[in-house]
Amino acid sequence: MLTRFAYHGLTVADLDRSVAFYRDLLHMPLEKTYQVAGEDLERATGYSGAHIRVALLRNQGRLLKLTEFLSPQGNKKLKIRINDAGASHLTVQVENVHKAYEELLAKGVKFMSQPVRANPVARPDRYFTYMLDPDGIILQLSLAGGDGVGTYHHSHLVGDEAKAMAFYRDVLGMKTGRIRDITGPGISEAMALPDVLERESDLLVGDEAIEFQYFMRPKGNKKNEIRLCDVGCCCVAFEVDDIRRAYGELSGKGVTFVSPPVHLEEEGPGVTMAYLLDPDGYVRELRSGDPK
Repeated sequence: MLTRFAYHGLTVADLDRSVAFYRDLLHMPLEKTYQVAGEDLERATGYSGAHIRVALLRNQGRLLKLTEFLSPQGNKKLKIRINDAGASHLTVQVENVHKAYEELLAKGVKFMSQPVRANPVARPDRYFTYMLDPDGIILQLSLAGGDGVGTYHHSHLVGDEAKAMAFYRDVLGMKTGRIRDITGPGISEAMALPDVLERESDLLVGDEAIEFQYFMRPKGNKKNEIRLCDVGCCCVAFEVDDIRRAYGELSGKGVTFVSPPVHLEEEGPGVTMAYLLDPDGYVRELRSGDPK
């Protein structure tokens, strides 16, 4: 059903401030900005009077979509923790983690820890750390791998592992990749949490993996209400061959949609999209057509 990963979307409080952070500090090229309002957006989002500003940044072929809701204005203060259901993070690859850490720290970027080793035995050279964007959204800084410098994976924390895997794998048709349990002093220090034990499961769309995390300890909140208009909301978007057919098939399987498929001219002359809710109630997007 899913043909490819379309973008990683974040709702932000101040679009100009966020663009400056991702473009100027993380060196993600700005592709374009635009605004959307009107009846079609209202139907797509379920919000009366919806009005948004959007910025698209692209690096290494991967798209980051930043959205500021001018109306309605949701929660402006991110209250979710790294081990709470609904938490997500984007990983940014760099050539030298320690150098990037020092440079960003000097520019006022907040970090959760100094760089730590991911696996001191198997990969003593691989360091990583977590930092916060201007809204407190968590980002991981990691040593560049085979894909080179840029964003290389997207992580999302689930509240019910079995339900989430059944939904993304069995209903949406994502393929199972690596599954591993992560623990040890390095991950605990990086996350600023005691005695971390988490399971990371890669699910594939084409040749790109999205990482789903489940915390065995310490337990975070299992249910967090994060609306599309709330700062920190992560809306992952997937492309499908036929959005209306996908909508019909998924609706028949009990998947909840915000609305039927909607065409938004600002997204591109051939783009039709629909928002759905995953088992934890978090917004995901399906779309088809060629963006402008």
